[in-house]
Amino acid sequence: MKKKFIYLNTIIILVIILVSIFGDYFSPIEMKFQYWWSTKYIEWKMLSILFLSFAFFSAVISLINIKNLKYISKFSRVFFSLNCLLLLFLIYNFTELYLITKSELTKRENELIKEAKRDIKDDNVTYKFAGGLQLPMYSQKNKNRIDSIRKKYGIKYINTGCIVDLVEIQAQEKYSETVKSYLEKRNGKNWEYKMQTEIENIKRDIR
Repeated sequence: MKKKFIYLNTIIILVIILVSIFGDYFSPIEMKFQYWWSTKYIEWKMLSILFLSFAFFSAVISLINIKNLKYISKFSRVFFSLNCLLLLFLIYNFTELYLITKSELTKRENELIKEAKRDIKDDNVTYKFAGGLQLPMYSQKNKNRIDSIRKKYGIKYINTGCIVDLVEIQAQEKYSETVKSYLEKRNGKNWEYKMQTEIENIKRDIR
């Protein structure tokens, strides 16, 4: 029985660590898993404090006489129970985060679909992106020339600043999907390649 709880405690500690590493990826937001990033920024200090605290409380509680169990048996059971509670809390926390994020994403996607339909009606498709503060690479005259080419194809780009909102980035895909067929119908096939070629010609002239 003593060995059984030693194994169980080892397993549940490993499960807690895995949930802590992968929990953020249980999300409606599509994220590429980055092992070193996840293991570096996991709350190792907090987990260590929790495990040590659980061990301390287990050691104290195990001093109480319970069913004439040996001290190590009591310690293993109490420690296992506390780790189970921590695991349940983590699962609850990540599940709640998933549901909140899913609700925000769905709401924003619906808003952008409506926005896309309005922009199609106005022939003014607007792509938004987070790019921070941009250095002026071109003169205002040349920038206007590039913007006029994009306008000819019925689109424009807006830099929303340096704050990256993952919900907003993924929701923008719905906007792009909604306007895609309209732009192809308006500009013909391979319109993006044609537009970019015209822009590149201006950039070559600048150089």
